[in-house]
Amino acid sequence: MTMKPLRSLSLGFLALLAAAPAAAQTAPPVAPVDWSAHPLSQFADDELTLPYYLQHFARFANSVRMEGPDRGFIDISVWRNEKDNRPYNARIMENALSLAYFYTTDRPWNPYRGDPAVRARLEAALDFWSRSQSPAGRFSEYGPQQWNLAATAFATKFMGETLRLLHNGPPIDSAVVRRATEADRRAIMAVLQSPDFYESGRFFSNQYGNVWPGALAYLALHPDPEMRTLLETQFRRASTDHQSPAGYFYEADGADWSYNLGTHHSNVQMAWSYARGTPMGDQLADETARWYEWFAYNAALEPDGSGFVLNRAIETRQQSVFITRAGQGETGGVFSPAERVEMARVTGPTRESQVATRAQQRAALADGWPAVDSLATGTFSAFSPYAFLHRPNLQWVPTDAQQRAARARLPYLARTRFTHQRVDSRKPVSYTFVRVPAYYAAFNAGEAWREQQRYGLGLMWTPRAGAILQSQTGTADAAWGTRSASGAAVYEARGFVPEFRVNGSAVTVTPGTRDLPAGPLSVQYALGAFGTKNVEFTDGAIRVRVRHVEPFIEYIPLLVLPTDVVEQGAGRLAITRAGTRITVTWPAAVAGELRRTERMTGAKQVAVLTIPASGELEYAIAVQDGGRD
Repeated sequence: MTMKPLRSLSLGFLALLAAAPAAAQTAPPVAPVDWSAHPLSQFADDELTLPYYLQHFARFANSVRMEGPDRGFIDISVWRNEKDNRPYNARIMENALSLAYFYTTDRPWNPYRGDPAVRARLEAALDFWSRSQSPAGRFSEYGPQQWNLAATAFATKFMGETLRLLHNGPPIDSAVVRRATEADRRAIMAVLQSPDFYESGRFFSNQYGNVWPGALAYLALHPDPEMRTLLETQFRRASTDHQSPAGYFYEADGADWSYNLGTHHSNVQMAWSYARGTPMGDQLADETARWYEWFAYNAALEPDGSGFVLNRAIETRQQSVFITRAGQGETGGVFSPAERVEMARVTGPTRESQVATRAQQRAALADGWPAVDSLATGTFSAFSPYAFLHRPNLQWVPTDAQQRAARARLPYLARTRFTHQRVDSRKPVSYTFVRVPAYYAAFNAGEAWREQQRYGLGLMWTPRAGAILQSQTGTADAAWGTRSASGAAVYEARGFVPEFRVNGSAVTVTPGTRDLPAGPLSVQYALGAFGTKNVEFTDGAIRVRVRHVEPFIEYIPLLVLPTDVVEQGAGRLAITRAGTRITVTWPAAVAGELRRTERMTGAKQVAVLTIPASGELEYAIAVQDGGRD
């Protein structure tokens, strides 16, 4: 009998705590989830990644410092590199979104909605983030007061969604929210107004692009004519300043698959939810269409549809080999502008594959419920705010039929003969793509300004065997090209200025995109001051001639499946796959060697054929029955 009044008093006390400012509270710890109250059936099919986060949320939330000068800092290494998990790094505080997600989400499986202990930590985190800002609205990342574009622009994207969740959510200290809102506006305006941030954005487009959804999220809650005008002005400028006429978005002044497919897709996916149906949305669709045209020439679809082998060695910052889903790390592969841009449907899930994948996820969870993976602290994204960032966004997914139709329009599938060239206007670089009935190939040339870049023959594909050659980024022994016996890497790692000829006539390299005249393409260039190289693309083979005054080694990085039939003899290597025979031939007196590496491209192993020579070498990569009926 006496317990009921005590229980009522406890609930009343908790209600008072919920209405009190965080600074006045001595917050109890966030309680672990009680799985006995949350069966798997409470999770919808699109929520099956969330049990992992729910299991570890209490540990994550309790890592928020609640005392001392850094009160509010999320002191657990689960987002970003462990060495960078420091109070001065605003990137860590992007995870305030995770606190807000659990505090506001109204779902049967979520015991943390409106939880006072979560609220106290969320308010502390927001307050700490607001106090971390410079007077000019900037945030730091790699050291105290080392303000930079990335920390500031990314903050606007994550804080924009955090404040949107809180707008109609459970009670929260209005003063804390007001300060966070003011800090968010200062950060947005700092990005949009700063000439040095804009210049950095020309170099790192993915960083600057975070402000598009960040500002749009703010404007959805707070009409602000000054911000709106500035946003639209900078967005129009960025259309040419941030995107190459070749099609890629600039990363370190060049093409980078990881950032273009990851963070950039995240920015566009979020901005699309706000801008769809507006002039800004039209520009997003146009830029996306140009990017996917670029992707379509550089990504070779495997015959089984499992993914795309990339023309990768041109990448400037990170390293990507094989793509199954664009934006998979940030957006889960869903890219809603694909409702408008057909070519954007070639990657990612379909509605039918989503159903199958989710059925498998549910079965796997049910098998060991409620066991989930452990929290791998010290790793980059053990508890990532991206898990929650895109959940409220428009989720448009193509059908199987729509994806098949888009893939049929990939240029090397839609046409059996062309020579296409894409050229940047900022750097003297060109990307040339040759399709003949037997094969498809990508050839990259020009200035190499990043240590990991490798040019020359980057990719070779056949209709039935799929990718058969892929030059490898940043390697001394798995990139296509010629290495002097005394050199450390192939000449193609240094870049080169080629001479292109079609039917013997010189081709003028011009910024933009265009098909070259019909006829065999040949490319000739110098190997430093010691020789020359000529590459000729004929109907049945790619023929290479090297002249070099010193001994040299030719590297040919092939892609081999375990089921391939590989035959090697004097001056000859043959690979048979899916009815296609790929044969590399060279002078019989020269001993070539096939070396299998630990590198993988999808299911294929990178195996490097090396051919040592002196003075001169001629060899050919020929394709027989490469999809011709």
